[in-house]
Amino acid sequence: MFLGVSLIYDILDMEDKHCIDLLNYEGIRTIFTEEQRILKSDKHPELRTDNFIDRVKKTITKPEFVYEDYDEKNRYSYYCEEFKINSRVRYTKVMLLKLKNHYLVITAYRPDFVKERNRTKLLYGKDND
Repeated sequence: MFLGVSLIYDILDMEDKHCIDLLNYEGIRTIFTEEQRILKSDKHPELRTDNFIDRVKKTITKPEFVYEDYDEKNRYSYYCEEFKINSRVRYTKVMLLKLKNHYLVITAYRPDFVKERNRTKLLYGKDND
């Protein structure tokens, strides 16, 4: 489930309800609402930890690479490599929705593969796999 557009704009003005509010690597305001974090934390329990939220912040401000979403052109996937387990890389992935003047974090989690690889356009950085 995703927040409605009118609710999104109301939330942008309520800074105390944000778990993240910073500028991305392009200098564009990027917000992760507390409501969206709680909503997504059932599926991605790592969103409940401060350590992972710090990784999300790093991924937004200093991604290693960014892909265009293959379903919707106003959505983007930011990635940072975290570690390897048995030669398999684990990433921090942050999904962003581009609004008129801001980005909104849809979700964030730790995948062990890059879903967009060879399926959509690499917009920033270098995907070394």
